[in-house]
Amino acid sequence: MDRRLSRTREEGQVMVLFVIAIFAIIGMVGVVLDGGSVFAQRRDQQTVADLAAMAGANAYLNATGSTSARVAYAESIAESVATANGYTDDGVSSVSMSVTVTPLTFFTDVTIDLTKEHRNNFASVLGMATWDVSVTASARSTAQPNGARGPMPLMFNAEAFPGALCNEDVEVCAVHTFQAPQTGPESVPQDATSFNWTVFCTADGNPCNINSATTSGLINGVGANKTIFLDDTIDPLNAGTHTTLYGDMNQHVGDTFPVPIVDDDGLAVGWAYFKLVSIEGDSEKVVKGYFVSPINGEQLVVGTGRPAGTLFTGSYFVRLTN
Repeated sequence: MDRRLSRTREEGQVMVLFVIAIFAIIGMVGVVLDGGSVFAQRRDQQTVADLAAMAGANAYLNATGSTSARVAYAESIAESVATANGYTDDGVSSVSMSVTVTPLTFFTDVTIDLTKEHRNNFASVLGMATWDVSVTASARSTAQPNGARGPMPLMFNAEAFPGALCNEDVEVCAVHTFQAPQTGPESVPQDATSFNWTVFCTADGNPCNINSATTSGLINGVGANKTIFLDDTIDPLNAGTHTTLYGDMNQHVGDTFPVPIVDDDGLAVGWAYFKLVSIEGDSEKVVKGYFVSPINGEQLVVGTGRPAGTLFTGSYFVRLTN
């Protein structure tokens, strides 16, 4: 065989392998470079999705009207935040975004699914002109509690806050004394240091049977055996002594339970958890204790179509969950 012909063939094979290697190297470098660009885009997309989810959850929390109206408002706010940050799902661009608002009993979830094409510069040599970059973000906001299951028949004035509020996890709580109303026509607690008993008006199915016996039944039954909402009538007892109620309540010393918080006219404005430290019903008619976590508690409920609380809004939260 002619050595020159053999050498030419070998050189041709080397050239082919060299070209293939060049393409492979370019492709690998392209994947690395485009991959870094994809990472940067994903990070930017995740930030935008997080912002949109938080904005949507906050919008739902602060919106008014029907559930469907609040959902629509949350969706529009989430979409506007994404658009303001360069991600518009208009059916023309390479951006695709879905907003899912899920109102539940105690909270609302807002989930953002955001996808955008990444146009490759080098990986296209390998036939990969674009890659889809997808991210998901979820945010949760609390609902606005407006009722309590099994509250104790004690009512306190809103002026007790924040003075009688204590976080047992971080501080030693001062015990506050609350006096029963003085004898007279005014039975609604009028200041930060007063309280009164209540029968929640419709307790046990009775149409406002205001007496000590009904209240005693609520105490011994560990609160009203029903859910009481803020727009239910929360009538106080008259400003009598009601001595027997102090003895009934003594069995709950050391317990923490929900109670209605009212304004000077007796209108309920919120629910709070009260820890009973001691109670006296002899010469002095007083209840001693303090409030913990005003609206945070498993017994607080959210009733649709009922007025929301107007007190303790600082305890609501909006946070990312995914």
